[in-house]
Amino acid sequence: MKFIAILSALILLVTLVGVGYLYMTTNIYVEAAGVITVEASSQPALFASLRDQARLGAVVGTPFTGQTELGKNDDYQFCIYTVRLRNNCRVDAESVEVQISPMSGDVLQFTENDYLPVPTLTSVAAGGTGEASAVLLTTRGNHTIREATVTYYMWGIPFTLKTTVK
Repeated sequence: MKFIAILSALILLVTLVGVGYLYMTTNIYVEAAGVITVEASSQPALFASLRDQARLGAVVGTPFTGQTELGKNDDYQFCIYTVRLRNNCRVDAESVEVQISPMSGDVLQFTENDYLPVPTLTSVAAGGTGEASAVLLTTRGNHTIREATVTYYMWGIPFTLKTTVK
C-alpha cells in the first residue's frame, strides 16, 4: 500500500512538472502579414450577396452597425487583413479566429466567401506556421490600419494575442 501511495505521488509530481513546463514554454507569435484593399465595385456578386444578407438581417459575419440597407457598391471597399501565426509549442493551437477592431465607417466583418481568395486557418500545428485572415467591408476612403485580435485554444484553454495590421 505504501508503494502505491509513493508511486501515485511520483506520477502526480511528474505530471504537474510536465504540464507546468508546457504551459510556461507556450510561445505563439502573431505578426501582421498585411492588408489588401479591393474596391467593392470590382466584386459585384459578393457585394450583392452581402446587400441581400443585410436587408434580410441575416449577415454571416459580424455586423458593426445596425445598418440594414447598403448603398451603391462604389461607396464601399473590402479590406483583407492577414496575420501570420508561428507556433513554437509542442501542442497544436486550435480554433484560430481573427477579429478586427472596428472604426467609424466599418460595416461588417466576415471570413469565408466564394469570391475573394482569403486564407482560412483553423489550427496551427505544433512547431508550424500559418496565415489567418478576415475581410472587412468598410466605406470607401477609410484608412486600413486596424488592430487584429487573434484567439486560439490550447488544451481547451483560450488565449488571445493582438497586433496592428497596416
